Amino acid sequence: MRFKFLFLLTSIVSFISFSSCKKVAGNGGLASIQGKVYAIDYDKNGLLKSEGYLGDQRVSLSFGDNTTVDIETRTSYTGEYEFDFLQKGNYTVFTYSPCDTCVLSQRNVIQKVTINEKKEVVTVDDLLITQ
Repeated sequence: MRFKFLFLLTSIVSFISFSSCKKVAGNGGLASIQGKVYAIDYDKNGLLKSEGYLGDQRVSLSFGDNTTVDIETRTSYTGEYEFDFLQKGNYTVFTYSPCDTCVLSQRNVIQKVTINEKKEVVTVDDLLITQ
C-alpha cells in the first residue's frame, strides 16, 4: 500500500514538473507579431472624408485565452506596431474604434493570431478603424 502511494506521488510530481516546463503563449521567446492600423473617416452623411494608416493608436495583445491586456504599444507615424520576444502559442491583437451607436462609444477591432514556430514573424491583417 505504501509503495503504491509513493509511486502515485512520484508520478504526480513528475507530471507537474514536466508540464510546468512547457512553453505557452507569452513573453520570453524569439517570435514576433506585427501589423498596421488603418483608419477610414466618414462625415455625418456617410461620405468618405479621409483614410490612411493611423499613427499613435493604442494596440493591445492578450496571451492565450486571456481577455485582459498583457502587452500594449502604440503605432508609429506610419501606423505600424510590433510585439517582440513572444513564445509559440495563441494571441489576440486588438484596438478600439469609435462608434456612436456602441456601448461606451467604442467597438473592439480584434484579430486572433497563432505563432507556430520559435522564430516566426506573424504579420496581422490591417486592424480597420472606422470613424
